[in-house]
Amino acid sequence: MKTKVLILGAGYAGILCANRLQKQNKNLEVVLISNSEYFQERIRFHELATRRKEKKIKVQDLIRKKIQFTIGQVTKISPNSNEVKVQSNIGPIVYHYDYLVICLGSQNSKTKIDNENSIQSNESLETFLKSTVPENIDHLCILGGGLTGIEFASEWKEKYPKTKVTIVDQNYFAKSFSNVGKVYIKNKFESLGIRVIESKVIKNIEKNKIHFQDKTEIDYDILLNCTGFQVNDILKKSGFITNESNQIYVDPFLRSKQYQNVYVAGDAAKLEPSHLRMGCVTALPMGAYVADTMSDVLHNRNLSPFEFHFFGRCVSLGRNDGLIQWTNFDDSPKEKIIKGKLGALIKESVNRFTLIALRMEKHLPFRFYFWPKGNGLSNTNAFQKPMIQRGES
Repeated sequence: MKTKVLILGAGYAGILCANRLQKQNKNLEVVLISNSEYFQERIRFHELATRRKEKKIKVQDLIRKKIQFTIGQVTKISPNSNEVKVQSNIGPIVYHYDYLVICLGSQNSKTKIDNENSIQSNESLETFLKSTVPENIDHLCILGGGLTGIEFASEWKEKYPKTKVTIVDQNYFAKSFSNVGKVYIKNKFESLGIRVIESKVIKNIEKNKIHFQDKTEIDYDILLNCTGFQVNDILKKSGFITNESNQIYVDPFLRSKQYQNVYVAGDAAKLEPSHLRMGCVTALPMGAYVADTMSDVLHNRNLSPFEFHFFGRCVSLGRNDGLIQWTNFDDSPKEKIIKGKLGALIKESVNRFTLIALRMEKHLPFRFYFWPKGNGLSNTNAFQKPMIQRGES
């Protein structure tokens, strides 16, 4: 009987893991489950939110032929009995597995009020597109001055210049960038006419109004929440030990600390101590690593802990401007940037490469995707461990 691997989620981590795992283990049964037949290119959600044309890509076109693909919603995970329940178009299905890989990703934001908007998931993006008419929006207010907020604000203001756009960040705006990076973004926003409110504590939010603790307030027509990602709470409900964002705590080999036959990759994984942030920048390496590590387990080879280091972060500032922020291995910013049209070109190249990596892993008989490894993680005590054999702890 073939060993069965069930992969939940067909995002960056899930698809890469499935392709890479299947090509290294011909006798393995790999089942990939997604709630949509289409791949969600989340790094372009801020573009799609401004009504830019979407190129739909089917998951089936990105995976190898021998991978079984099921469209359905995961309703329950039972790690003690190695079962997963899925609600599909043909009814409920119960899957049994030998190994489980959880790549469900982050699908929601941390809700502030009932009538807020979000573009953190495909569902919330579609709701935003259906419920808003850009030409009728006088004041768009964005909560959160991180990458999503910055990209969406500049994208929107460039396409709809008559809209008043404000970003509200209770911390320091663009705090993950260097001083020179912050100055560049702020100058860009000033040229576009985007207002930034930073380091002001919100007292409460009601429909069409934000009240600050300093007794000031602002009115808005549309509120977009970009304050942070939240993983599906089904992981917590299924008995996994999770943090406040519903991420599963994993060991240095990206295995659940509770269940050695459960691996986690992408936004759903919480590796401590580490500086890993959510996004495809870490989802792709995690997906590739899990596939390689599971292959080592299946062939009784030595295991090496997950290694990764950052080299930079990129942000688009409209269609013709961008910023590449060079970073240290631990993701702290250097005082070095690439900006302007060259920055936009590099950012677009990075976006396109993610799809190239998925397609190459599908078509090529050898491993294509590699990631920056080094002391970004291995400096911490948790990773100062010798390689271990399968079955050891």
